[in-house]
Amino acid sequence: MMPAGAWLRPAYYGRPADRERLVRDEALAVRCNVGLIDVSTLGKMEIRGPDAAAFLERMYTFAYVKQPAGRSRYVLMTDETGTIIDDGVACRLGEHHFYVTATTGNADAVYREMLRRNAMWQLDVDITNVATAFAAVNLAGPLARELLTPLCAGLDLSKNAFPYLAVRQGEIAGMPARLLRVGFVGELGYEIHVPSSYGEALWDRLIEAGRPFHILPFGVEAQRLLRLEKGHIIVGQDTDGLTIPQEAAMTWAIARRKPYFVGKRALEIQEQSGIARTLVGFELAPEAPLPEECHLTLLNGEIAGRVTSVARSPALGKVIGLAYVDPEQAKPGRFFDIKIAQGRIIKAKVVTLPFYDPDNARQEM
Repeated sequence: MMPAGAWLRPAYYGRPADRERLVRDEALAVRCNVGLIDVSTLGKMEIRGPDAAAFLERMYTFAYVKQPAGRSRYVLMTDETGTIIDDGVACRLGEHHFYVTATTGNADAVYREMLRRNAMWQLDVDITNVATAFAAVNLAGPLARELLTPLCAGLDLSKNAFPYLAVRQGEIAGMPARLLRVGFVGELGYEIHVPSSYGEALWDRLIEAGRPFHILPFGVEAQRLLRLEKGHIIVGQDTDGLTIPQEAAMTWAIARRKPYFVGKRALEIQEQSGIARTLVGFELAPEAPLPEECHLTLLNGEIAGRVTSVARSPALGKVIGLAYVDPEQAKPGRFFDIKIAQGRIIKAKVVTLPFYDPDNARQEM
């Protein structure tokens, strides 16, 4: 188990002595068959009322007024200085009803900030923290749809009826559920939210139904490896207390035509002045030693940034990672220095993200 915000979560399943092999096997199960992870610790908010969409427009950098019901959309939250403070998914369940997730470690802070902001804005909206009211799991892998279909009476899980980023409500094995087609680990996946009293029964039913598909439960370490292969950031690991979206290659999540969101003016000013670092994907030569998170990146012998995530990828057969470098080092194909233990210097090559499945065919299959 490992600490995650106010919770303990499974890091991996098995004996500590076998950690490296277990994490690899869990990750490959998701890539090749199907895996199941408990994500009940995510923050969860019900946003209801005539101004629900307008509230999200102000709280997050993306656009939500025209988001169709039955669809989900990424959410990125910044503070007044433009610093990234959280991300998640907003599911529109109805015209005046959104179901919004937040990261495990920031869930309470996001809820408090929502209440504080709306005390100033006075929008016609109700904000309810339902984090412990819902249990949730993510069922992911190329066999996920085949496993889940027999359990979903009345729900069409076909690609056309339930495409990527869609949201559906129905029953799974007789349990009321909300299903989100999301892809944090980069495979065909369903995030399933049920009332918390059903959580254990849902887990047991999915494990039982998944035995013919060689299902494996997977923990946080495998999840972090899988998302790294897709180049997805983790707020608080690949960002720090000063990171703005432009530095983290997240400008695609900013709706520039919106008149206002928290941090918009600061981001406009920072964009005019330029950035001193940028997050890139990198790979190492097969024989290179494995750097650690927070090892420094260098430009002409001076500190340019740091490694934020790094791992040996069993799916790709090489070492991959994310790191902050000077913008002039960020072009794919260029090399930069990483200073590792004992002051040794190794060369890393900048590559285009994502490392795995760049066309997203796997998660949209």
